[in-house]
Amino acid sequence: AGDQGIMVGYATNETANYIPLEVELSRSLNRYLFDKFPFDGKTQVTLSNNQVMAVVASFQHATKNELETLVNSWLKTNNQLTKVDIFANPAGDWEIGGFDADTGLTGRKLAVDSYGPRIPIGGGAFSGKDASKVDRSGAYMARKIAVDYLVRHNAKEVYTQLAYAIGVAEPVEAVVVIDGKEEQVTGYDLTPRGIKQFLRLDQPQFAATAQYGHFG
Repeated sequence: AGDQGIMVGYATNETANYIPLEVELSRSLNRYLFDKFPFDGKTQVTLSNNQVMAVVASFQHATKNELETLVNSWLKTNNQLTKVDIFANPAGDWEIGGFDADTGLTGRKLAVDSYGPRIPIGGGAFSGKDASKVDRSGAYMARKIAVDYLVRHNAKEVYTQLAYAIGVAEPVEAVVVIDGKEEQVTGYDLTPRGIKQFLRLDQPQFAATAQYGHFG
């Protein structure tokens, strides 16, 4: 392993993509708005009992009224008919976005890159790292294992935890928690080289992760 670290994987049966509902909805809304405003932007969805209570949407080159109209249309399309608080460009409309407005790469948006703030995540960022860094490859494998165990056991939710020591190939810990019951992970090559080969991490397939996260 290129460094020490602890990686957390997660899967839930809440959605078809095995990610938390609030993350699925926020990404869906983001795609909906991006069709109209293909620029810099972000969304946030707050739930209560699986009903949308609040939406935050900030998009470059969009007006507050335009965003509110589109968000209401998206809510109706998704059968969210209860009263929803909409915060469209709450800091004001804006024209300067991207790296001119907010720079940075590795270490940013860890919760968004993973499963949202409700689910624990590992301490390492993904972006800018190759597959020798288990912060990235180990996190991808932890997610793969979580999905496999969720489907295999018809579970509600699964957490995976992998831990590595720098310079050591095999993980020092590999456990999976299936609906609260912990067991050891078996049947996978969890060395960095094994993960790289199994998940084809040397292929150019990661551009989409810059938009909508790394899972789901």
